[in-house]
Amino acid sequence: MPNRAAVRLMGTEETGLEHAFDAQLQAVWAEAGRPRTGLGIAGGFGAGKSHFLGYLAEVARAQGFVVSRVVVSKETPLCDPARVFEAAARAAILPDRNDDGIAGALGILRQSREKMAALEQAVDQAGAVLAPVFSALLFLLQRESLPPGFGRQMERFLAGGKLRATDVRQALTAVGGGRKFDLKLPAAPVLVEQRIHFLTAVFHAAGYAGWCLLFDEVELIGRYTPLRRALAYTWLSTWMGLEGARAFPGIVAVYAITDDFVTAVIDERQDESRLPERLRLKDRHNEARLAVTAIHHIARAVRTNRLRAPGIDDLVRARSRLTEIYRDAYGWEPPELAAVERTATRTMRQYIKGWITEWDMRRLTGDVTRTVVEEIAANYAEDDALSSPREEGEDEAG
Repeated sequence: MPNRAAVRLMGTEETGLEHAFDAQLQAVWAEAGRPRTGLGIAGGFGAGKSHFLGYLAEVARAQGFVVSRVVVSKETPLCDPARVFEAAARAAILPDRNDDGIAGALGILRQSREKMAALEQAVDQAGAVLAPVFSALLFLLQRESLPPGFGRQMERFLAGGKLRATDVRQALTAVGGGRKFDLKLPAAPVLVEQRIHFLTAVFHAAGYAGWCLLFDEVELIGRYTPLRRALAYTWLSTWMGLEGARAFPGIVAVYAITDDFVTAVIDERQDESRLPERLRLKDRHNEARLAVTAIHHIARAVRTNRLRAPGIDDLVRARSRLTEIYRDAYGWEPPELAAVERTATRTMRQYIKGWITEWDMRRLTGDVTRTVVEEIAANYAEDDALSSPREEGEDEAG
């Protein structure tokens, strides 16, 4: 996989989608409760979805955003918001420093009274949206010193870990605030939403433009069992800030999905009619509406935001740029390759992988190689192991 520098240097030809993303970055602090359109991109395997998300990550960092890339997987099922949040918190990269995202942001806050005051204002404005435990953590952050090890406990809690009320009480007592706050934690689903809200406020108060979340391989939800797939659609609406979803000001979210997902999953399994009904039978009517909203959003993304297949001019430009990058990286002049030929089935990934592999082999061994390409069929077979929620009893202690 190319590194960040290579992604930035290669750039993108998808200027329309890039402009749409820029507009989202500019509107990140839109009026609370106002729905965002969100951005979904679609393409076949090897079409360049991951590269494009990587490029958007560089664009967001250049504009001062904290960026998290989250790959939907067995460890991060989209139907489990707690695990997705934990993955996003772990992956958070600050645009201006090589540091753990949460630790770095908290360090900045503790060094600036002005920035700490900005966080205090954000917490005050949130009011009942945030449980008192977050005010307690803010109170402790404003103290000059914390009990040994408590700063790390706080960071883990904000990233989704556990935090015992007795530890918070002891830390408060040490700085004169022993009985000042109610430290009972809200129910797990509510706590996830409050963590999202608070951590976004932390990043913003530390001086960053917002939090950009990039979701890759969202098509994996096609392998979820029906109820889990319905919940995954619901949470996709929530992360994207679509109409009817809980609003998280300060967050910009983008997802990438395969371009056959609508046909192979949504249409084939009649998700738009069957899955919302399953939620309604459980009296989860709002989640049912959000699931439909996400399904419509995916269909629209596949229809209008599909990464275009490269034309011959695109391939010539890409190989020319890649030649320059390879030359600069290795101090070795890549030899001329055969003229670029455009075929209907070959993807951009296959072209780039083929060029780099041939240069590598010539540089390292002097051999001339031939790249063999095999099709990998999409697998949407349902697998309960891919969508299992966290086990009961894993929630934090109050």
